Amino acid sequence: MKKTLIDKVNNKNFAVLNSMDDWVRVVDSNAKTVFINNSLDLARKKSESLRIYLDENIPLNLASENDSIRNTTVIEEKLINDRYYSIKASPIVIDGDYSGIVEVFRDITRETNMKIDLFDANRNMLDDVRFVRKVQSSILPKNKVYGKLDLKAYYNPSSNVSGDMFDVIKLDDNKYAFYIADVMGHGVKASILTMFVKVSISSIFDKYPDYTPSQALLKLRSRFYDLDIDSSQYFTAWLGIFDLNNNTLCFSNAGHNCPPMIFKSDVKACEYLHASGRMISNIIEPDVYNEVTTELKDGDLILFFTDGVIEATDENNKEFGLARLKEAFCQHRQIDKIYDEIEDFSWGEQKDDITLAMITYREK
Repeated sequence: MKKTLIDKVNNKNFAVLNSMDDWVRVVDSNAKTVFINNSLDLARKKSESLRIYLDENIPLNLASENDSIRNTTVIEEKLINDRYYSIKASPIVIDGDYSGIVEVFRDITRETNMKIDLFDANRNMLDDVRFVRKVQSSILPKNKVYGKLDLKAYYNPSSNVSGDMFDVIKLDDNKYAFYIADVMGHGVKASILTMFVKVSISSIFDKYPDYTPSQALLKLRSRFYDLDIDSSQYFTAWLGIFDLNNNTLCFSNAGHNCPPMIFKSDVKACEYLHASGRMISNIIEPDVYNEVTTELKDGDLILFFTDGVIEATDENNKEFGLARLKEAFCQHRQIDKIYDEIEDFSWGEQKDDITLAMITYREK
């Protein structure tokens, strides 16, 4: 007489299964439940829905006619009696014969609820981040003509929100201020600080429209110091004032290590708009920001950028670099082509925010 699965499994095996807190049942090759341990038996007696589940459901690998599936351990998650269970169904092979399945039901309700709560929290946080990004993008200046300044820009944050900021501010009919700033770090913290920079510079020029670039940066540094925030936080900024009557640009630099480049239309040559000055930080003493003035001609081009542009890397981890950017600027003199060259060069995940802006000066 052929032995049944229950005959093949000795009492010691069942004693081990009965000692487990997890639910366990053994199903033979004919899909008949031949054993349930004490924990599952007690739970089944208390729950009609659990009894129905056990009667109506057999392990997936047992139900399959494919031998490779039948001989494979299957793990699935099910909601039973408002609790989540991880159900692991493993084949039982005795003396080379496939004899059935042993199922172990492990209660993972606590872990699953934690995952659900974490997912909901991340989803809510992501919604907030997307909202911040939308707001941040909307407050950047539009690509258009401001007096004699024809602005075009590309803005591509490395994460959902950025630490880069630039803006055009009308001081009067004949003067415009332009600045570009780069906050240390990325994410929400950096993006909030860019909002501070934008609001502060706008309010400074609103109250002191005759301020020079150096005065504006010193006032900005003073307001940042008054925030009394983490001493490790800092940002850099380059700020210039365009005088449309005199066709000049006066500028200062607060530690912005990406000096703008100007293409002089009359001599067909590129040069940097260098000025010395320290970054804006609570741990660095205020600086007397150097001011430099340059004359502008019709058709002059000025390229502004942040370090994410020159630090973009290729597949060999080689940076795009300042020299390559200057070469692309002098050769193309079109922001679309310069940005395309950066995109073609870059490989892998973007590591830093990329901001690229160009102003064409038009006297006429």
